[in-house]
Amino acid sequence: MTHHVSRRDVLRSTGAAGLALLGGGLLSACGAPGGSSGGGTRLTMFRWAGAQGEVPKEVGDAFAKKNGVTVRYIEGTNAETFPKLVSSVQVNAHRPLLNLGFFNAQSFAQGAAEGLWAPVDSKLVPNAAKVLPEFRRDDGLGVYTVMDAMGILYNTDVVKSPPKSWLDLFKPEYRSKVTTWDAPAFAVNAVPVINKLKGGGEADLSKGIDVFADAAKKGQFAGLVASIDQLRKQLVSGQVVIAPGFQGVAQPWIDAGDPIGFAVPSEGVMAFPEGFQLVKGSSSEQLKEGAKLMNEILAPDAVSRYSAATATIPLIEGAELPARFRGKPGFQLTAVRESLQLDWGRLAKSVQQATDQWNSDVKAHL
Repeated sequence: MTHHVSRRDVLRSTGAAGLALLGGGLLSACGAPGGSSGGGTRLTMFRWAGAQGEVPKEVGDAFAKKNGVTVRYIEGTNAETFPKLVSSVQVNAHRPLLNLGFFNAQSFAQGAAEGLWAPVDSKLVPNAAKVLPEFRRDDGLGVYTVMDAMGILYNTDVVKSPPKSWLDLFKPEYRSKVTTWDAPAFAVNAVPVINKLKGGGEADLSKGIDVFADAAKKGQFAGLVASIDQLRKQLVSGQVVIAPGFQGVAQPWIDAGDPIGFAVPSEGVMAFPEGFQLVKGSSSEQLKEGAKLMNEILAPDAVSRYSAATATIPLIEGAELPARFRGKPGFQLTAVRESLQLDWGRLAKSVQQATDQWNSDVKAHL
């Protein structure tokens, strides 16, 4: 038995009053305290939009039918859903917006720092032991499932030779034809990468932001994007010809025939782990059933299917990279192991200060 909470439904609820309804009313509808009503546990799971959400939904639907639970879905992006989760817990710590979620590394780290995640019980999630050793989390607060590679996206009709460096984003020849994501989405806007290349660390992103600020003052950017669809449209139309972006996001566009390429910079791609978390404040039954559902999502065959659907690199032993990706450099696990690795915990702690600097030094000049 499955139900759906659409992105539109979520976005209708804004501000404290709306979030109070989301934190209380939505999950009240999912059941009384304890997460069950009428004999069945009710779960709300956050999944990404598009191809990224297909396999989690398939697994969730099958799990619901097999185990007699109800699984509801919130579909969206980290940028819109994570803040709503934080606010829902602030309204009522025992009525979180969701019980199980799929978040990127920055949200993963921010949630851990803010005490949002519940520990993963290895007895209920034995597939967690199949995560490749170097990608396991010592704190047990969630499990990385796949890895995407962040590099440079470009319009192949305009940019005839693939960009070779992260610093190509700032070449004068691309002036007014570059875009990126707004703060606080530093996991996806390339600021930490440029900061690292300029000698900075994740605890202080000012060196990277200074580069973006100088470029903004010179008119380098066409603006900022707020969605993946917007990024795609701008790249295809030529409004933007180069931008930081993800291999897994771009591959379906390339397969569809869009004039878009993905370049692996000489300095390396940025490793971008993604995974599932259980949300603290969920009832004991929700945490138990959520852990069992997480285990199904982490099964090697499910991760293999997710990898095929999203063009990401599986991090679970026994899961396979699709044959069509095996010969491409950006899909090799060695490329990720040799990539630019970020300290996500330190990055999470620097987000507020970095956002303030971004707004005053970069955004103010766009």
